[in-house]
Amino acid sequence: MKAFKAFVVCFLCVFSVPAISQKFPSCNSMRMVIAYPAGGGTDIQGRIIAQKLSEKWGKNVVVENRGGGGTVIATAIVAKATPGGCTLLLTALPFAINPFVMEKLPYEEKELAPVTQTLRFPQVLVVTPSIPVRTVKELLALAASTPEKISFGSTGHLGTSHLAGELLSSMSGVKLVHVPYKGASPAHADLFSGRVPMMFDSLGSINRYITSGQVRAIAVTSVARSSQLPNVPTVAESGYPGFEVAAWHGVVTTGGTGKDVVEKISADIRDVLQNKEMRDRMAQVSAEIVASTPSDFQVFIKAEANRWGKIIRDLDIKK
Repeated sequence: MKAFKAFVVCFLCVFSVPAISQKFPSCNSMRMVIAYPAGGGTDIQGRIIAQKLSEKWGKNVVVENRGGGGTVIATAIVAKATPGGCTLLLTALPFAINPFVMEKLPYEEKELAPVTQTLRFPQVLVVTPSIPVRTVKELLALAASTPEKISFGSTGHLGTSHLAGELLSSMSGVKLVHVPYKGASPAHADLFSGRVPMMFDSLGSINRYITSGQVRAIAVTSVARSSQLPNVPTVAESGYPGFEVAAWHGVVTTGGTGKDVVEKISADIRDVLQNKEMRDRMAQVSAEIVASTPSDFQVFIKAEANRWGKIIRDLDIKK
């Protein structure tokens, strides 16, 4: 717990440390380290951003996939890089909660500086059509009547789909059994077959299966209903006010990088994200563009760490 508190305090102090004004880009080489393997949604997003930044800066931004360790491997690489904004990290939710679930990290908090939150991905609660439920209330009633028999699949331990299920279990007081998978595809296979009856997943990942009837959507995790699923209620309006979950991605760079450089990188990435081509491509996968400032991203990371850290502590979830 002390390590977690220290992480939050140090992370928020990153911009208060004086740094020498730096011109940018002044790097001989630039790279974007992606905390997930090649071929996935995070990788696709990162490669688009890297390409657009290369065009904007007139320098090649090399993409480097370093998945594993719940983003820890990639984060350590960026933390230990030379300050100056030449090395960027595209990361996600586990980045915020790792200080809470790991006793020791291979980097110090001061070695990282937030740049911008790029995207958020609404989640949807789906069930296999083989179970006779059409609402959250009916699903939880079924789970309550068969203690610890209703399981939910996720795309990985401590990922967004896992934490969404734990949050619903915690708020409802109904025990749901977590079944983690290594990615969406194997989780979908067992969901379609009925081996696991329910799952939280990103709308972009599962929507085509909702349309085909392979799964049934019973609630979305956003504050308001989705324009893509206007007849599907939110979890909050289904009886659990305050329930809100979204996967997210964001860019971080090496600590000690000058504030002016961080602001420049952030502004350029936000410009890339606001590009019509980028907006259109992200809309195809149901991603919402955030494009926040460095300070706003700091606040967001703290909020995510505090929120999920409490749930992880209360439920005694281990790494």
